[in-house]
Amino acid sequence: MNTKVDFLIVGQGLAGTFLAFQLMQKGKKVIVIDKGLKYSSSRVAAGVINPIVLRRFTITWRAKEFLHYNPSFYDKLDGYLGKQYHFNLPLKKLISSKDEIDFWEHRYHKDDVSDFIHRDLSDVNANIQPAENFKVGLVKQASWLNISDLLFDFRERLKAQSAILEEEFSFIELNENLYKDIEFDSIVFCEGARGKYNPLFKDLPFSLNKGQLITIENDQLPTDSLLKKKVFILPITKNQFKIGATYSWKWDTSSEESAHEIEVDKTEQLKNQLEEITTAKYKVVSVETGIRPSIKDRRPLIGRHPEKKNVYMFNGMGTRGCFMAPLLVEEFINYIENGTDLDAEVDINRFSH
Repeated sequence: MNTKVDFLIVGQGLAGTFLAFQLMQKGKKVIVIDKGLKYSSSRVAAGVINPIVLRRFTITWRAKEFLHYNPSFYDKLDGYLGKQYHFNLPLKKLISSKDEIDFWEHRYHKDDVSDFIHRDLSDVNANIQPAENFKVGLVKQASWLNISDLLFDFRERLKAQSAILEEEFSFIELNENLYKDIEFDSIVFCEGARGKYNPLFKDLPFSLNKGQLITIENDQLPTDSLLKKKVFILPITKNQFKIGATYSWKWDTSSEESAHEIEVDKTEQLKNQLEEITTAKYKVVSVETGIRPSIKDRRPLIGRHPEKKNVYMFNGMGTRGCFMAPLLVEEFINYIENGTDLDAEVDINRFSH
């Protein structure tokens, strides 16, 4: 006898988790298929939520809409799982030259940027050494999402509800509205980097990049804020910090394991950039890598298959996934259920011309 669900979701990264949660909140029956690959980008992502592109001090796409929507979404998610995953965390941009100081002042007066940064710079915390080398610019409305704990705990909830198959998805077992013995109304692919190899969406312009970050132990760095210069310094426990992240566009793709080998030069790059910020002693306790899906226009890939009307993609959230995905999930569900239009900048149809 077949199991009947409203939605079959392939992938339990950030996108698949948020989609499953929202659908379940709306009373939909969901099954997720996910093998639990340890190298998915979501599992090693930092989870920083930041409305500003710090390199140019410009506002990110739809920042005000996402900031308005996110707090209630994360409150509901925290309540559902009975634990806090989303934390307000001041973001402090470290500024070390007169040109940067002048540019901060210049950008403050442009394009509503003043809604997102404080005009006045402050002296740096003494734990950043040498402190006299830096000033600090404060970004408003930044926060942090503990992605790794969230994904693990949501997976446990799915297991308890018999709502997850821990296996690799097999396309040869997929029929029009049936996967093995699961009958579904709609199937949504949220595969992250594996979306590049999805035969149903093979014409989408996926590219992949490899990211690396390190976790350090240190008892001197500040734990009350996220610091950013060339790298970010993110406090995750009382004396542990994530430092990242790197980008690699070429690596050995001959096997799953080789694609995720630690790149020693990238580890050294992160350590050198950290040491430009602080002279405090530290110990590297882990190095992590992940493969990110990357789209040429830096927008997600969302929409319906051009011929199979119950087959969808919700993917390509990128480094700002925890910022964009909550509202985009809501809009995606409205698109499926109510026929509302997707934002043209995320609709996969933008690549069909």
